Order: sequence, then structure tokens, then C-alpha cells
Amino acid sequence: MSEVEKTSTANAPFDNLANCDIILRSADGVNFHVFKLILSLVSPVFQGMFMLPQGISQPDASSVPVVPMAESSTTLESLLLLCYPAATPTFDSLDDVKAVLEAARKYVMITVLGRAKDLVFAQFLPTDSLGLYALSCMFGWQQHARMAAIRTLEINLKDLGRPGGEFAGMRDISAFDYHKLLVYHYECGIAAQAVGESLSWLKWSSNLEICMWKCGSVRGCKSARMLHIGKLGEQLITPWFDEYLVSSGKELYARPCDSILSESAAYNGAINKALACSYCRGMVVDSMDKFRTLYVAQVKKMVANVRLRAD
Repeated sequence: MSEVEKTSTANAPFDNLANCDIILRSADGVNFHVFKLILSLVSPVFQGMFMLPQGISQPDASSVPVVPMAESSTTLESLLLLCYPAATPTFDSLDDVKAVLEAARKYVMITVLGRAKDLVFAQFLPTDSLGLYALSCMFGWQQHARMAAIRTLEINLKDLGRPGGEFAGMRDISAFDYHKLLVYHYECGIAAQAVGESLSWLKWSSNLEICMWKCGSVRGCKSARMLHIGKLGEQLITPWFDEYLVSSGKELYARPCDSILSESAAYNGAINKALACSYCRGMVVDSMDKFRTLYVAQVKKMVANVRLRAD
């Protein structure tokens, strides 16, 4: 089989046969027609290569030199697109991302690694926070590892730590990195759950007329509990509100993200029970809406104070 039959030409912008001054040939036989200047600017490895006497494949004197590459055409295409400021690659999977990042590290493409990091997070953070956490640990991206860890708080702690809960990249990180993630999730859960155990953080204002501790019938209720309410101090709270705080606290422990409070079944349950009270029924929807807004803000604040352990 001839050399022409064995190889093919890459897609644009790497198909410029007329003007390129170097060809990178992938391991699967795809020719990428590129420019030494661009590669030299992003990679000291390529810069050094081009300064050496040419020992690379050159079928005849008039041909453009060919550099055989160990990378596949898929990896090489994404890697080279990251070298071109106007080009933005997309990735099919985190395995593809890993191959590209390893190639960028191999060729010391610092700016490419930085650009890839942000592109990869924009593409995969909504769908694969665990895989991104593993990738960040592999490449020493501490800030991005924390970003990914925060997103994993949407996963139930029991699911995160259960046997068989493997995720992409898990084999590539240390037991310590995985342990850090579990500890972070647990500590965020403790912090989030504690928000509803005392409302001393609640800032009181004159227009915050909330029925949960203003209901007159609560004083005759033997099951009513005292709770610290901001500057108001100890106040009796209604049983249905007490139940809501306990239930939402358990949900926050398992999934310490503020979105859980918007999805919580305990919220609608509390309102339905409050409708049975002649005093609360006229105020409960507005009261709970105001409280939940403050509740969400405090949960976000407390979880933000938890730090992912450094190496």
C-alpha cells in the first residue's frame, strides 16, 4: 500500500497544504498541516525541535517535513485547536480531555493547559462534577478542584460513598484525594444542617411578620419548642415549622446545596399543615417564602466557609 493510501488530511484549519511549513502526522495516519511559528510560540519542546538539524521524515527535497506523533488524530486535533486563539474545541468525553491534557503537559504547553482548563469546566461541570474533581486533582488545579467539589454537594452523601459508586477518573487519583472529597461533603452537610438548628443568625426587621413564632395558638401547644430567633431571643415555634426545620436539615446534611431547599418536599408539607391553623393560614405562604429566601442565603454562606483540604 502506498504512503498516500495510508494517510489522510486533517479537517480545517489543518488542511492548508499550500502554505504550511510542517506536517504533524498522528498515530492513526492523519496529516495536520501547521506552522512552526505557532507551535514554537506555545511549546518550548517544539521550539527546540525546530532549532535542531532536521532529522524528521522528508520524502523529497521539495516536500514539507513530516513529524510522526504518538497521539491519535482526535487528541492532536483538539490539542492544535487549543493553540489557535480563534478556535474552540469541544470534547466527547473526559477521557478525551485527559489525553489532550497529557499531551499538552508532555509538550510543555502552559497556555494551552490554562485555556483547556476553563473550556473543560464550562463544558462538563453541569454533568460530571466528580470526573472534573478527579481531573483537577490529577493536574494540580486546586481552585478548580474546589469548584468541582462544590458541585458534588448536589449528590447525596450516601451515594457518593457507597460501594460501587465509581466515577470517571477515580482510578487516576489517590485515596487521599477521594477522602478529601468525602470529608468536604460531610463537613458541608454538618454546616448546612446547623443553620436550621438555631435561627440566631436571622436578622429581624419590622416588616418581617412571620407566623411561625407569632401564632397565638402555639402557647397552648405542649409539643411547641423554644428556638433562638435573632435579636428576638427565645421564641416558641409552631410544630409544623419545627418539623420543617428538622426535615430540611436532614436533607441538607445529605445534599448540602441551597437548591435542595427549593426542591424540598418538606416545604409544601409544612404549608399544608399550617393551613389547618386559623391564624397561620392567612400568612403562611408569604411567611415561608420570606423565610426560605433568608434560609437559602445563610446555607450558602455557611457552606462557603467550609474549605476543601489542601494537599
